Amino acid sequence: MNPSKEWTFDQDQVIPMTKSKLNAVLRLDKAEIKTAKVLRSRSIEGAIALPGGPSRERMKLHVLWSGEGYEVGVGKPGKETERKEVSNPNDMWPYIKKDGKFAVDSASFLAISREMQHMKNKSRHALELLACLFVRSSYMLDHVERDGRVLYAPPSGILAEIKKDIPTAYGVPLEVFLQYLEAIALNEDVKYTTKGKLRGKPYGPGSGRMNNLSSCAHLIAVLLDRADLIDYAYGYSQMRGVSPLTFKGALQHFPLLGEIKNENPLTKE
Repeated sequence: MNPSKEWTFDQDQVIPMTKSKLNAVLRLDKAEIKTAKVLRSRSIEGAIALPGGPSRERMKLHVLWSGEGYEVGVGKPGKETERKEVSNPNDMWPYIKKDGKFAVDSASFLAISREMQHMKNKSRHALELLACLFVRSSYMLDHVERDGRVLYAPPSGILAEIKKDIPTAYGVPLEVFLQYLEAIALNEDVKYTTKGKLRGKPYGPGSGRMNNLSSCAHLIAVLLDRADLIDYAYGYSQMRGVSPLTFKGALQHFPLLGEIKNENPLTKE
């Protein structure tokens, strides 16, 4: 150790962030939720505009995020482009690569659910913070626009707090896992936007990424014994594979998101 180097004490490295600090970062803001609608539209438009390859065997890969030696991106065209009955021409294939090779198998909702179940055994506190990030990401509150691209940038302090107990998930570093879920959520937005246009219907704010990420948060609420398992299962069966929390439910189960007593800001213009 160099005795001339000044040593500083970082309290947050030893003591978990206080509830007030967490709430200050994670709380939902009505104005921000409405403003983020623009980012969501731009992210969908940008993804649809990405060129695709001539086939799935020769798909074109697009890196959306890179870090910690990994690349997270989407390949085009995705598998739903080849469906015989109702194809989706804008479907993409989210992936993770490391050292030029695909690092993990494509994650199903079942695989993601099992991963969160394993996380519960490591830290309930970290799992709650993860749920808050899912809810915020469903509204795109932690997204930024840089050089014409919409990027997911979760709060570094919250990531550090989670990584104290859960440094990895699905066999990769935590942030890589979150960026992968972001790529999946983006693809859900793209698919449901396209489906709506093909059917001549507007894209509802609760579709796509909202249903996907909110369902993850709902499952965590069940794992933390804050939400009813039967309600979750019933929603899953009724909505064909998703069981999202209501806006009120998210605030009720995860108080770190703050208190907003009125309706979901996205339901009114």
